[in-house]
Amino acid sequence: MKRLTQVSLTAILLLLLTGCNPTAMLENEVLDPNLPKLNDVKAVPSSTSVAFEWQSLANNGITGLNIYRTDSNGYVNSSMKQLKKVGSIKDRFATHYVDTDLKQGSAYTYTFTTVKNGFESAHGKVINIKTLDPFDAVTFFQGFQKTQNTIKLIWRPHANQKVSWYKVERSINGTEWKWVGTVKERMMSEYIDNRVVAGNGYTYRVTAIGFEGSFSKPSINVSIQAR
Repeated sequence: MKRLTQVSLTAILLLLLTGCNPTAMLENEVLDPNLPKLNDVKAVPSSTSVAFEWQSLANNGITGLNIYRTDSNGYVNSSMKQLKKVGSIKDRFATHYVDTDLKQGSAYTYTFTTVKNGFESAHGKVINIKTLDPFDAVTFFQGFQKTQNTIKLIWRPHANQKVSWYKVERSINGTEWKWVGTVKERMMSEYIDNRVVAGNGYTYRVTAIGFEGSFSKPSINVSIQAR
């Protein structure tokens, strides 16, 4: 009982010193400050995921790891990081982890804990990282009214081979953007809008969408007054 009380007090003290939320650290394990911390972690971001690699601590008797993360951009300029557990690794020989479904161009903070026999270490190395920003927009974007009810849009196929398809958005007379078309192939570079009404002003933009949910910056706007 005395040992558990000391462990609990140590946990609170460590968390106050590191600026982490004590309620977010431990969910199923009890803190053991004597367990080795994971401090040597390499992190590589992509557009919507972050990959991690580390040296195995299996020789120290470690049986698993827990991964903690902040929400995107929520605590970028704050010393108080609101961490929550987003993953657990149960295999002592594992040395890689990928956190997926992240927001593109967003900042996150990570830390790892080691686990042994129901006990968990203090937070290890704190990693501040940002997913990749949107890639370049499509170029040579132009539009032409072909008939009273038809506007044709063309652009240069995106050079980035990560692009899977294109999203076409339209605004009528300055109203909010609405998704009106999908072009499914990277090398396909045209869209024909057959829902045009003479007298309205139409503005279009195209966004290239990549695999794993990545995306480009929007194209320049093309505006046409339908006649």
